[in-house]
Amino acid sequence: MESGPPEPEFNPLRYPPCACPLHRAEQEPAQEPEPDEDSPSLRALRARITEENRLRRRLRGSS
Repeated sequence: MESGPPEPEFNPLRYPPCACPLHRAEQEPAQEPEPDEDSPSLRALRARITEENRLRRRLRGSS
């Protein structure tokens, strides 16, 4: 049985890193947002929830 030339040893430097979200998260340092910094969409959502809660309290109080 002739098996031909041996296969080259696996060299991870010859292959690019995996680009899937799971492995990308392992390669990149964790970027934690500052607790004092909210995104504009989060601020808008909080304002909307605050307004809805205020209206609910007003309706409960008058009924």
